[in-house]
Amino acid sequence: MKKPVRFTHLAHLDLEAVVEYYFALSPKTASKYYHAIISAAARLRAFPEIGRIVPEFEEEYVEKYRELICDNYRIIYRIDVNDIFIIRIIDSRRLLTLDIIGR
Repeated sequence: MKKPVRFTHLAHLDLEAVVEYYFALSPKTASKYYHAIISAAARLRAFPEIGRIVPEFEEEYVEKYRELICDNYRIIYRIDVNDIFIIRIIDSRRLLTLDIIGR
């Protein structure tokens, strides 16, 4: 059964920030990143476990968060019983901690 993919408020803000940043440089590039991230998130409906467990969280035994890599961004998500939640969209050069995902 396919589960719906839902973006949290923070994930929406992250996506908006990505688009705004690239839009100032090139509207075409902004559109490219937007569609790439949305497309990657949509693939989770059919293949929710396609992403790896977030490596930074393995040491703390937090295995409920997974990630997809999309260009320069990490799409952090969680699979629940009925839904898949996109938690954050983080620049891959940024240090990831549990605080960032709003745990």
